[in-house]
Amino acid sequence: MKRSEIAIIAAILLLAAGLRVYRLDQLPPGLHYDEAFNATMAHRVLTGIERPIFFTEDLTEEPMAIYVTALAFGVLGETTFTIRLVSALAGIATVAALYALARALFPPSPAERGRAGVGVSLLAAFTLAILYWHVNFSRLGMEPIFTPLMLTLAFAFLWRAISGQRSAVSAILSGIFFAATLYTYKAALFVPILFTAFIGLEVLLDRKFWAQNGRGLVILVGVAILVFAPLGIYLGTHPEQFWERPSTVASPSVATIADNAIKVAEMFFLRGDENPRSNLPGRPALDPFLAIGFVVGIIACLARIRQRASRLLLLWLGVMSLPSVLTDFAPHFGRNIAATPAIALITAFGFATILRKIDRRPTTDDGSATTGDKRSLTDDRWRLSTVYCLLLTGLAFSAFSTARDYFAIWGARTGSFDSFDAGYLTLAQKLRDRPASETIYLSPVDAQHYTIQFGLARRVAHSFDGRHALVLAPPGASATYGIVTRDDPRSLARLRAIFPDARVIETLGDYTGSAYATIVRVEGAAKIAPQKIVNARLGAGIELMGYDLARAGDAITLIVYWSCLAETRENYTVFAHLVGAQGLVAQDDTQPGRGSSPTARWQIGQVIADEHRLNVAALPRGEYQIEIGMYHLETGARVRVRDANGAPMESDRVVFERITVP
Repeated sequence: MKRSEIAIIAAILLLAAGLRVYRLDQLPPGLHYDEAFNATMAHRVLTGIERPIFFTEDLTEEPMAIYVTALAFGVLGETTFTIRLVSALAGIATVAALYALARALFPPSPAERGRAGVGVSLLAAFTLAILYWHVNFSRLGMEPIFTPLMLTLAFAFLWRAISGQRSAVSAILSGIFFAATLYTYKAALFVPILFTAFIGLEVLLDRKFWAQNGRGLVILVGVAILVFAPLGIYLGTHPEQFWERPSTVASPSVATIADNAIKVAEMFFLRGDENPRSNLPGRPALDPFLAIGFVVGIIACLARIRQRASRLLLLWLGVMSLPSVLTDFAPHFGRNIAATPAIALITAFGFATILRKIDRRPTTDDGSATTGDKRSLTDDRWRLSTVYCLLLTGLAFSAFSTARDYFAIWGARTGSFDSFDAGYLTLAQKLRDRPASETIYLSPVDAQHYTIQFGLARRVAHSFDGRHALVLAPPGASATYGIVTRDDPRSLARLRAIFPDARVIETLGDYTGSAYATIVRVEGAAKIAPQKIVNARLGAGIELMGYDLARAGDAITLIVYWSCLAETRENYTVFAHLVGAQGLVAQDDTQPGRGSSPTARWQIGQVIADEHRLNVAALPRGEYQIEIGMYHLETGARVRVRDANGAPMESDRVVFERITVP
């Protein structure tokens, strides 16, 4: 390899690193739920809480990205930068691996050395380095970016195993990396199809192929089976987990698949992924200049279909586009990510083909120009210089386009505040830093949300949905509430009414400058004054203190005040029934807070103001009675009612006042 080539590939890798690491602590903002899931699982792996071969939460996930992130956490600490740096490094490594693969696929002949053959490898590496699609996923702390890396390495070693020396070591390494793809991401399930199709096609087209490469391929497949065995055995014994995610995204009909195929074809030139986490919404996968190289590359591959490398590139592109064709939300750049190396190779091959067509200078075997050629060398040099200038200008435009679209346009989108849960992360981090003596409450976001968990750094928080309930801290306790007021406009005013000394600590805004969340501190006893006092007990640990009743139009709003006397492991369902002479006429059965504050989470001393609504629009005139109680959802068995002293009563409900429907 010439020094000039080493310098160029080094510069390309520096460019790839710059696009993937620059402002990585700021862009993307926040930490999306899926990234936070990986971070949470990586923490569990690092601390030894669990180290599974397959993660069953969040519709299941393969282990590679999580385990690599755990290693990075151990070295660099548990930060958003570390999570995303892992992906950035994987993306940079893929650029280097693609360069090696391209050199193997398109080795320069002595007459072409320094020109077309080497040009494909440098052009492919550069194309992938600046490809917006690949840059974007290299900056997300998620698993898809590992698939193209493993697949590129697998093919690089496969090519060595079936070419030249036919090294057994290369076959072993290829088998390892082919198996490793299945540890990365669900879309890698198509990799065995790609491998089988490619090898099968070569066996059919080349009678000598199996005789020359059979031993190496047997070694490769055997190693791949051994490496995949731990995960394969687990999934074989837990097939429901294997199919859980694919079954939720698979396209159900031929018409949908056909429509998806059209969308996937259009994504290269017309309209790409609409998901703001995967793309600048709607941006085509290729800018206009790269699209030229891609189209020429496709034509060149078809024209040279008898060449093994051309067949591989077309198969790679086609098979690894299927995950998006066969699932919903096409085109889906995440599911198609394994096609990006093939796209870069085809584009590079297209540009190299153009150069080869123009550069027709005759050469000697060592690649030097012939004497006759030297007499007309001036004209050739001008023509070539013009073409190379156009090529370099176009590539510079593509690099600029990616940088501008990502950092200036996508990075300035106010919508990324929600796309990447930036508000949740900031709010959780603010609450994490509150004094340890304060109890943390959240509304309406669930404290189990992975972004919230990461931001809290494992600090305990209690959550509820303030649009349907209000959880009040135990008497005498200091508490801090983080209220996403944009989504829950009620809780702040209610807290101020119940806690006269409540004090707003900080108000957070979104990227438009609008108020997003408020952090408020409360202390002292809550001033709870239900309209009606009941003082009944349900089971051993729940007190029904009283209720408020309001009627507006055709709806009766009932706020029931529960007090936790003792913690329970049971998640009871609350029923609010309206009963007339004809029996049950209206009901609202739900866990407290519409499921946001289940009874198993209640803490001793907490008061839960739980809201229910009964629709009376269709009821005939007459008197009706309101009944409240709790039951086990699984069995329907009701919780027995006790009196204020805890003595059992012969009842499974508490009877409220009668109402009249005029």
